[in-house]
This record gives sequence, structure tokens and C-alpha cells, in this order.
Amino acid sequence: MSFRKITVKSGNEEFTLEVTEEEYRNYFRPWWQQKKHEQRNREAMEQNGYTEESYEEWKENDMRTELFAESMEELAEKRMLLDVLRDAMDSLLPEERELAMKVFGEEMPLADYADMKGKNPRTLSDHKRKVLSKLRKFFVEHGFEIDSR
Repeated sequence: MSFRKITVKSGNEEFTLEVTEEEYRNYFRPWWQQKKHEQRNREAMEQNGYTEESYEEWKENDMRTELFAESMEELAEKRMLLDVLRDAMDSLLPEERELAMKVFGEEMPLADYADMKGKNPRTLSDHKRKVLSKLRKFFVEHGFEIDSR
């Protein structure tokens, strides 16, 4: 049975391991396949008259297209929801709005928010439930269906 020495780097750490030939192949096979796939794509692009730079630009544009592929309807719906959310937040009292922004928006743990404000976490838990109830009621009044999980 033959062994290979490989070096594994993770951050500032570097380890040298001795592995069997089979382990070596199993570990590197997915990486080799990915590299081979990219090489075939590049070669196909070059055969069609594209250069390495245009391939990279095409790949970047393709990824950008996927990211911005949302339809105008989806964007309009999101904008409408954000407008309703803004109106809902404006309907809250200032201390309720701050609680909602920190706990729901920034996902700050309620206990941390209670420490920051110097208040009892149980009291703030009750306030949080009331704020959530007000927000739900606002959305229902504006024609949105709320999933109350």
C-alpha cells in the first residue's frame, strides 16, 4: 500500500498528513473534476473565438444576470411590502419602534436589549408580544395574510 504526504492549510495553520493513495484520490477528485470542467468551458469558448478575458467577463455577467433575474413584478411587490412595513413602523410609539428595530430587525437577543436598556427581560418580552401583535394587526388591516406560527 502506497502512502502520500499532503499539506493541508487552514488560515494560519498548516498540517502535513500521510494518507493512502485511495484517500488522496477521493479527497482531490471533486476538485480535479471542477478544474477539468472549467478547462473544458474555457476551451469551448476559445474555439468559438472568445479569449480568456472575455470568458471571465462572460462568467461574471452570467452570475450577475442570475442575481438580478427577479421580475419587475417581484420588485414592485417587495417595494410595496417595504412601504407597508415603513408605515407600520411609523404607527408604533418611539420606544416600541426601537424595540422592533433592535429585536426583529437587527436580531438582537431580547436579554441583550434588556441589559442595554436596563429593564427587566420579562417586561420587555411582554412589550415585544404587544408590538408584534400591533404589526400583525396593521398588516391584516392593509390586506396582507399573516402566517401566525
